[in-house]
Amino acid sequence: MAQSGKATVFFDIDGTLGWTDPNKRDALPEWERGLSPTPSPRVAAAIRSLVARGNHAFLCSGRSPVGIHPDLASLPFSGIIALAGAYVTMGDKVLRDRPLSADVLAHIDRVLAAGGYGALIESAHGAVELRGGALGRRSGTPDTMDEAIGQLPDGCAYKLVIRSSAADELVADPQLGSQLVASRLEMQNSEVGLACNTKKAGIKAVLSHLGDDVGVTYGFGDSENDLTLFSEVDVSVAMGNAIPEVKRLADYVTDSVSEDGVASGLEHLQLV
Repeated sequence: MAQSGKATVFFDIDGTLGWTDPNKRDALPEWERGLSPTPSPRVAAAIRSLVARGNHAFLCSGRSPVGIHPDLASLPFSGIIALAGAYVTMGDKVLRDRPLSADVLAHIDRVLAAGGYGALIESAHGAVELRGGALGRRSGTPDTMDEAIGQLPDGCAYKLVIRSSAADELVADPQLGSQLVASRLEMQNSEVGLACNTKKAGIKAVLSHLGDDVGVTYGFGDSENDLTLFSEVDVSVAMGNAIPEVKRLADYVTDSVSEDGVASGLEHLQLV
């Protein structure tokens, strides 16, 4: 049966459009190790078909725009909700831009330094590691937040990737916790950013910009930070590899990322 009417579809990246085995990451070329996974040929073809039928497709990720693999970025997405909703673009237009303030960053650094934690600090145009990065493994990285921020091309930080134990300390901090939100990632890491920056907030910015050109909204995801994505779309789709909470709250559960679940889901929803 053919789809009727326009659709706007939001796609998480890691664990949804593609997946990179952490055990095989070191086998990748050096330039590619920090980039997003790439979709399979079947998934890429499904995205092209979705857009060719007059629909909108958006990336909706915790990643920075510069962390998206060129093969993924070359697909016909209308825009990107990046850095977990902190930075949103459509074409050349910036629809949302909410970096962490200098005061919040200074307080975060005091908490992290007291616990001996490092961090990966992400901006819209680059990233820098603080005190060895989230895993604390790299030498020669900046020791202070000010020094690290000074190395970012735009001088702005939108999100940090840190150990989950450090994230727990930040959100429990009486002066800071109410301003921050933390979401669990893989390898005992978490991403931390402003509580006002969520995938939901990013989607709201997109929908406001599109106006009457939205149609039915769909969202594909697999992890904790996709729950706010699900709360803002008409139809939510969990990947077969999604965490139990995401599956429980989804309207539909598709195949896993290793089985081209995005393509299967789009076919099931009659969007391609």
